[in-house]
Amino acid sequence: MQYQLTLYWQLLHDGKKLAALQQSCSIADFVQQMALYLQWQDLTFDLMLSFLDQQNNTVLVPDLELFSRFWQPADYRKMHQALNWVPAFEPLQQPFFQDDVLKQRGKLLARFIRPVTLVSDLLTQTATLALVSPDLIIFHWSRCGSTLLGGLYRQLSGVKLLSEPMLISDMLLDPFWPEDLKPQLLTLAVQLQGRFRHGETQLVMKLNAWDLPLWPLWLQQFPAAKALCLGRDPEAILASHQRISGMHMAGLPSQLGVLGDIWQHCGSFFSGRCEVLYVLMQSSEALVRQKQAVFIDYQHLVQSSPDQLAAWLGRTPDSNELQRWQSFSTRDAKQPEQAFQQASARLDVVFDPEQQQLIQGRLQPLYQLLLQKSEL
Repeated sequence: MQYQLTLYWQLLHDGKKLAALQQSCSIADFVQQMALYLQWQDLTFDLMLSFLDQQNNTVLVPDLELFSRFWQPADYRKMHQALNWVPAFEPLQQPFFQDDVLKQRGKLLARFIRPVTLVSDLLTQTATLALVSPDLIIFHWSRCGSTLLGGLYRQLSGVKLLSEPMLISDMLLDPFWPEDLKPQLLTLAVQLQGRFRHGETQLVMKLNAWDLPLWPLWLQQFPAAKALCLGRDPEAILASHQRISGMHMAGLPSQLGVLGDIWQHCGSFFSGRCEVLYVLMQSSEALVRQKQAVFIDYQHLVQSSPDQLAAWLGRTPDSNELQRWQSFSTRDAKQPEQAFQQASARLDVVFDPEQQQLIQGRLQPLYQLLLQKSEL
């Protein structure tokens, strides 16, 4: 069995064999390939399941530089400070990173082989990885066009879009890690998730809304990155969350860092949502005031030309990119298989006078200040 364990470790680092398993479309073929790679002549489906189940529950200590050519970290396991991995043989194409993960987990390779590594084991190998720095970081308040903007950048050749990676957020917000180690954790995560595996040359990262208060850490680690901050009329954002609540607006105390703490002290559910949005707006104002980012309002975003937006990446779109850009702009950014339909942000949501007073008194002044500083 020790021989098979050695062969299995080698298999996880063998791009050619893994690619063949990735292409496997039948269980019989998958078992046959595994029998060949593990030199296990009498391997059956049940034996394979038992063997792989044991390996999937055993911590892997990989050769990180080689291993991460073919695998990408998908999830952070807070209970054990560990990472789950999925194959990385296909470029990211979905509106959100987790959608790409789900797509990979539908294939036999990711269903049967699920490597787990401890973050502490990986930190010691950070120096072996190629340096990766985002060319552009997109901060946002949620419901303000960030998925549209990220998707548009993906239409430019050579751009890798890493859209709302929960793994990075979850790891940075884990109280297990001391503050002085978080810069190293962030660098490691970006090196692994942002790694160019499919001929990409530029990295665009669209963060989660609740990552915005962590902007000093992000820009400290990646000072060369350009940063955009997207916002929108607070009333429109709150109306959107009234219909379908985002995670940071769902009233979950002790989660999502400083945004989670708000819910322990708010007077009402609606005031909690307003306070969450206010904190995001405050972070945006600090970003803009310190000339660390450019603020773009949703209404300005949807009226901007491809040349204006591509300029933030130092790009001028060619004719093919413009054609892809135009085609994408007619689709629903979060559900690209559907045509985009302009919907009113407010027609079906009515705020009572007390709520309106809170919006106008607490949120609108800061929003108007940011509008004055907008560069688009």
